[in-house]
Amino acid sequence: MQWIDFQQTRERRLGQAQLDEEQNRAKNFGIVGHALVRGVAGAGKSLVLRNRVEQIVEQKLSSVLVLSYNRFMRGWLQAKLYEKQISVECDTFHAWVWRHLGYSYEYDKDIEKRQNLIDLAEQSKLKYEAILVDEAQDFYDEWFQVLLKVLDQTTNSLFFVYDNTQSVYGQAHRRKSGWSWRNLGIDVVGRSQIFDLNYRNAPEILEVAWKFIYPALEKAGMKVDRKENSPSIDKLIEPKKKPSRSSGVQPLLLQLPYAEMAMEIAKQVKLALDSYADSSIGILLHPTEPKMKVLKTALSQELRRLGVPHHAPMQSGERFGNVVDRPLVVVDSWNALKGVEFDAVVIVGIDAISEQTEQTEQTEQTEQTEQTEKSKSGDDQDFEAKAGLYTAMTRARDHLVMLYETKTPVVEQVEMTIRAPNQLMSGE
Repeated sequence: MQWIDFQQTRERRLGQAQLDEEQNRAKNFGIVGHALVRGVAGAGKSLVLRNRVEQIVEQKLSSVLVLSYNRFMRGWLQAKLYEKQISVECDTFHAWVWRHLGYSYEYDKDIEKRQNLIDLAEQSKLKYEAILVDEAQDFYDEWFQVLLKVLDQTTNSLFFVYDNTQSVYGQAHRRKSGWSWRNLGIDVVGRSQIFDLNYRNAPEILEVAWKFIYPALEKAGMKVDRKENSPSIDKLIEPKKKPSRSSGVQPLLLQLPYAEMAMEIAKQVKLALDSYADSSIGILLHPTEPKMKVLKTALSQELRRLGVPHHAPMQSGERFGNVVDRPLVVVDSWNALKGVEFDAVVIVGIDAISEQTEQTEQTEQTEQTEQTEKSKSGDDQDFEAKAGLYTAMTRARDHLVMLYETKTPVVEQVEMTIRAPNQLMSGE
């Protein structure tokens, strides 16, 4: 059985990305002041941010900072800006803050060190006329306060995009009723935009992803509303699907022994690229399951044996690879590939999610401060584990394959979502 045949979907490939009316409105917010976009996965938030950078540079603002959370997303942004011959400071928050203020990612779980970072920023000589932030849902509150300290108050130009449904690194308090960006000194009244139309995913993929994550949202007390109801800032947005993106290809859920996965995945990747070489494939692994490191090594060896060029970073510092050019095959954890999109995605390790949730609880009891631990419930931890899988599913444009070895409650839930009736409204 061939998992992925790109001939089935090549006619549905996204053309050159053009901003729609709402995206243009967000891009064209006045340069002075704070502004934000909250939107569903695949709605073009990063595309708008990249276009806004271009607009800011055209307005002759010279000291511009563009930040993301993960390295691959930074690589995408930097490559897209380079295509437009735009030269600005573009980095992950951790790389930027280490270079300028000596703050290490190891300090993230320490509230006192995060608070001290604000003072260091205020004492520094750093000043930016404009700051833009992608993946803002993963930024700590203190990180935003740091950015406000180094933002030139003459322009006060802060623009950020986010989706709390994809928040897998904490910040549970920002997903609760009553929270506001004003708490951090960020004023976006009259300068915010909601994107609810998913352009990226075939509707079959979006339906499965949404039906999977929705029970975890409810369990964690997170409110969901539709855009037309003008939802408050603390509510998540229900996505709308784009039926014209459909090729009729359903997501696959397959059982396979881990011992056979490397050889079979590599064979299937080769078959897929043989069907249409100008394609991208992401092989997304569970981020903390120990077996995944061994599998990544074995999979890389098999791909190499079959002559398939690919990128399989073994250390975090190797995650600055190009994720723009095609053909492209990347093998990495699903958290590392947040923000990136592929024509096809193969997800491995969904049967490890329940085990990972228990491990997370034990780890955070020892690593987090008492204040943070009190603010984070087991339901929040359960949501963050499942949000990782939801985010992984929504990396896939046209083909989604999910693999497991052992049937677990999470696997059964995914199985049910594939069979369940459609729920989402159409945006066309």
